[in-house]
Amino acid sequence: MSRISSGQKKTLLVLAILVMVVGGGAVQLFYPSASNQGYAPEQPIPFSHKLHAGDNKMACAYCHVGIEKSRHASVPSVNVCMNCHTVVKTDSPWIQKIQKHFREGTPIEWVRVHELPDFAYFPHKRHVAKGVSCETCHGDVRKMEKVYQYAPLNMGWCMDCHRGVTTPRNVLAEIAKERPEVMDSSLNHKPVASIQCAACHH
Repeated sequence: MSRISSGQKKTLLVLAILVMVVGGGAVQLFYPSASNQGYAPEQPIPFSHKLHAGDNKMACAYCHVGIEKSRHASVPSVNVCMNCHTVVKTDSPWIQKIQKHFREGTPIEWVRVHELPDFAYFPHKRHVAKGVSCETCHGDVRKMEKVYQYAPLNMGWCMDCHRGVTTPRNVLAEIAKERPEVMDSSLNHKPVASIQCAACHH
């Protein structure tokens, strides 16, 4: 039986590494990560949340209508933009583009940043009603010149909150008032929200 030479060993090692890299790439292609954390797509109009929500202190709900009542936080319509931009900064080419959309009755095709899979049910209204702030999931958009996906928004991240591990303190305090049994004296929490599959997967 012939022995493998050191040159052949190196060749086999390089081939093995190549197979792992190509195989890993194929797995990533067909089974992508559940998280788009850090995703910051280019938008058709460069909208600054820092300017609007930060400097001008506009409330999230002014543009994202229905977050207190709806499952979805809607993307603002051109009409909402025009509430201000019929008179504000009308000499800007970007604002003129918005005005053109308004005149023509065509929507601005914003690129969605935060997107959950179809099999995940996430009602904004329920979370807002419980005191979960927009920043908990979306980060401090008041400082974002360009919006990006702040949190992983994957199942493990959501479950940590439902289990009481990363639940915002204000939400825990309200839950403790309503249901003191979920917290013991050492602050080891029982689940503070449903961890049943059917709660989020319909």
